[in-house]
Amino acid sequence: MSDQNLSSCKLPLIAVTVHPTKYNGTQDPESWLQDIRFFCRLHGIDDEEEIVSFAILKVDPIIFIPEKTSTFSAFLRALKNHVTYTVMSQAALHNLRKLKYNSNVEMSDFISNFLSLCRSANVTSLEEQKSFLLGALHDDNIRNILANKFRPVEEFDWVIKVFQGIIYEYPLHQIRYGSKITIKHCVTGQYLSHGEHRPVEPGSQYSSVFCNGSKPRENEIWIVTSPSGENKNSGDPVHFNSVIGLCHEKSRSNLCAANELASRDVWASTGKDSNCNWYVRRHATESGYLNENNGVWAIGDIIILEHVNNKLPLFTQSHSEYIDSHSNSNQEVLLDGDGLEENNKWYAEIVGQ
Repeated sequence: MSDQNLSSCKLPLIAVTVHPTKYNGTQDPESWLQDIRFFCRLHGIDDEEEIVSFAILKVDPIIFIPEKTSTFSAFLRALKNHVTYTVMSQAALHNLRKLKYNSNVEMSDFISNFLSLCRSANVTSLEEQKSFLLGALHDDNIRNILANKFRPVEEFDWVIKVFQGIIYEYPLHQIRYGSKITIKHCVTGQYLSHGEHRPVEPGSQYSSVFCNGSKPRENEIWIVTSPSGENKNSGDPVHFNSVIGLCHEKSRSNLCAANELASRDVWASTGKDSNCNWYVRRHATESGYLNENNGVWAIGDIIILEHVNNKLPLFTQSHSEYIDSHSNSNQEVLLDGDGLEENNKWYAEIVGQ
């Protein structure tokens, strides 16, 4: 076929280019119309009435469009007045409520999906958008942090920036197996400590543990380890209600207690067995705290350390009867309380942060 014949057979470009999909009520009307407008603009059609006429041809016949509809606003109003729009919006709202952030998914993909669902569900209130973002998080700790950060923010762009910043930063504050930490008593402000191995009696594998100092030094550094009988991967985060071991970095002794309710003593042991296993619990002020297992242990979380075998929490208090007889500055550590008391409250800091 000659070039002349080819030229005479050419159709307008708009006829041979793949058209936008038909509108059937399952799409967001504004996004769909934007695609139509882009398609028309790409082919030299700029007149609003012409674009609307073309768009009407792409609408499923079950959706009624009034005669003489010639403006974008009137066209969108017709699409949104149909029951399919209500169904689509409710479905988007349902999916928005179910949406969960997954660290394995790119942040940009999550935010794009979130914005698309907000638009389809007609969620325009900033406070509602904040609420749905918070609801997308699995971890109570990070949700509480973000809720406080969101409170003064009045622009949605900043909400997204704050969300992204905290999500990226938070893992740096998580306590993991292998982390080097200090453990501070909330009431006294002193640190869980252990010096050189000095047996409580000749030949014993146990030596004293106490609280000491307002500033942590090498004797106050502990390593979060796998519990006796388990092998956790170094670097894995520690979830609340997990069982851990605590190894004193300098002496390599393990925090332990007796497997008897009659004994409340806490020691550091050169050996390691089930008496060196501790639950990390989230501290609460009412019963039922044992069930508060949502979230990952992080810097500054108020916790209790509960001995696995005898179910009693780590305890110390600023009172003369608990002063170590060997030193006026050493505070005795033992097992006592119900886990709800102020004297059962501890928090950890990661060494070097």
